[in-house]
Amino acid sequence: MKVKARNGKVYDVAEAPPAGSHAVHFDGALVGSFVLLPQETRVTVKSTLVNEELLTDIADRFVDAGGGPMGIA
Repeated sequence: MKVKARNGKVYDVAEAPPAGSHAVHFDGALVGSFVLLPQETRVTVKSTLVNEELLTDIADRFVDAGGGPMGIA
């Protein structure tokens, strides 16, 4: 799913099973990932192009667009 972050850039977010890791790509390069848990979102930064705050924003927008697994909002 394509997600436009608050910085105006569009990131590709891969679908994952519940509690699985969603890979985040920008221009074809892996920049990070996140895991949606019932009480928190865990992010992993893999590139200097993003930081934890931006990955959290991408995860929030991903969920708002309907990309979250069943039972997690």
